[in-house]
Amino acid sequence: MVQAIKRDEVYIEPEGIYVETQQPERRSRKPPLLLVHGALTGSWLWSSFAGYFAERGWEAHALNFRGHFTSDLADLAETTMADYASDIGVAVRQLGKPPVLIGWGIGGLAAMMYASRNPVLGLVLLAPSPSAAALPRKPDEHELKQVPQVYDAEWWGWSVPANELRAAMPDMSDDDLVKMQEMLSGARESGTARKERMLGVQVDTARINVPSLVIGAGLDDTVHPNEARRTADLLGAAYEYFPSASHFGLVMGERTWPEVAGSVLGWLEERRHALLSTLANLTPTAAGR
Repeated sequence: MVQAIKRDEVYIEPEGIYVETQQPERRSRKPPLLLVHGALTGSWLWSSFAGYFAERGWEAHALNFRGHFTSDLADLAETTMADYASDIGVAVRQLGKPPVLIGWGIGGLAAMMYASRNPVLGLVLLAPSPSAAALPRKPDEHELKQVPQVYDAEWWGWSVPANELRAAMPDMSDDDLVKMQEMLSGARESGTARKERMLGVQVDTARINVPSLVIGAGLDDTVHPNEARRTADLLGAAYEYFPSASHFGLVMGERTWPEVAGSVLGWLEERRHALLSTLANLTPTAAGR
């Protein structure tokens, strides 16, 4: 049943983290979802996803990492993956209870880092950047030196003509591609955090004992499907594969995001009672950490 939704936003002090919320007009007992974006992006990435879940009774909160979109500026040259995991903690503190984390790209890796040290109810990872144990190889010195301290969409390869993007992301419409390029214009990302990912970020996946789902994209040249599969194996997670989806298409491609969101919704609904039981059994200290 599709429900009316309401939108809200909060600026969390003193950290300066901005969170956008879409939630059902009627209160729901379903656990909250915290949507975690990837490189160069922000809460705007999740606009369709968040609305989809809110219309179906799930409150969806989309954070912005420090230095991204509407959150406070940050020295991205010094920003690390641990900083991004800490930003998740700021948003969870504001929610007041552990959520299901839904992370895309580097947001998936940050979500794993957070979940390995803090209580969460579940993990959904869309083409997640791999941890050290899932990396296919280590970079050489030349590759590391190629990464600037701070990079932008042009360096990342997303500022090419629209027809080139369309070839790489056929699951996205022209409107999707225009929006993506507009939102990426002026965006900056931490090269320091990128180098960390290239070298391998250690995550103790044995400490993540919650229901988990990993989704791979067949057209993804950022996170290869084999890397997503290895992440699923490390977590003991369910794995789904969308062969006709691109990296961005998983979350905003008009041909693929509804199918991806539908799969995530089905997975959540099947586990809703277990997730609520986990939330009820957490101590007040852990639940509000």
